[in-house]
Amino acid sequence: MWDFENRRFSYNDLQRITNNFQNNIGTGGFGSVYVGILEDGTQVAVKRRSQSSSQGVKELLAEAQNLRRVHHKNLVSLVGYCTDEDCMALVYEYMQEGTLQDKLTDNARPLTWKQRVRIAYESALGLEYLHKACNPPLIHRDVKTNNILLNVNLEAKIANFGLSRAFNNDVSSPVSTAIVGTPGYLDPDLRYYFSGQLSEKSDVYSFGVVLLEIITGQPPIIGGPEGGHVTHWVIQRLSTGDIESIIDPRMPGQYDINSVWKDTDLACKCAENNSANRPTMNVVVMELKESLALEISTEGIRSGSTTNTYPHNYSRNDNVVSDVSQNSAFEMSYMSSPALGPSAKIIWQDSFVY
Repeated sequence: MWDFENRRFSYNDLQRITNNFQNNIGTGGFGSVYVGILEDGTQVAVKRRSQSSSQGVKELLAEAQNLRRVHHKNLVSLVGYCTDEDCMALVYEYMQEGTLQDKLTDNARPLTWKQRVRIAYESALGLEYLHKACNPPLIHRDVKTNNILLNVNLEAKIANFGLSRAFNNDVSSPVSTAIVGTPGYLDPDLRYYFSGQLSEKSDVYSFGVVLLEIITGQPPIIGGPEGGHVTHWVIQRLSTGDIESIIDPRMPGQYDINSVWKDTDLACKCAENNSANRPTMNVVVMELKESLALEISTEGIRSGSTTNTYPHNYSRNDNVVSDVSQNSAFEMSYMSSPALGPSAKIIWQDSFVY
């Protein structure tokens, strides 16, 4: 069962690379996560099962098996595992900037709008890969800001695959399974609750909640007299057409308001109660790519550049370069898929569906 190509660590190995489990960087339902350093100086994260954890060999094996068969730049990579009698652990790549949840609540270094859209776009690419490129495809089942990790360059990667399940890519054949996940992110479609059946659209719903968190800085469940679920909070405030009232006040600098409207519209569509009305992750990726291109282009205009905006046609291997800035050129080249859709000048307020 544990015949993996990845490295097998002993308990003594883990003690050595983590300096006897000194640097704890997080704790979850499975156990604690520690920073380790391999012999070649590579930093890794070691997720060690707690003795009190309700999750055991089954969940560890599921995550290890899922991680070893997914290969995408926006999914965390498995380095190895440990199944010694006194220790069960997974070793995977270390993400220096922690979780998206932590970054969204970081008042000292708040994320800019461009950084937020790029993180959303990269996370969507990871989910799209799980739904369409894996064989068989995977439903993550626990998409949330705490399971999106960021490296030193703030590149996003989806983590924690212990609850993931393979599914038939035929939408008429949903997976029947126990209801799992995190409150606030759970699919509200009644078919899910009554039958336990879910499809990839359940991940789409959870991603919609994540996208609303990215835009608003609010948690999924907002406290106080005007609180409730973030989807209801957003729709109520947007009923007056005031987009500024939902934007995270910690977000520094300027941003393209059309890009914000576009992503808010997309998030609300993803978070529809009826799963049939939600877009696929393919559509989500295309929409977020356009939004990021829009923000990059208007950032150049704000900085004084009047040269090329994001082109509407390019090949998959092109490195698209404009004179906006060196960073913008990097952002452009990062986004590689076929031609963009509507013009960046669309006023997305007019298309928002309340």
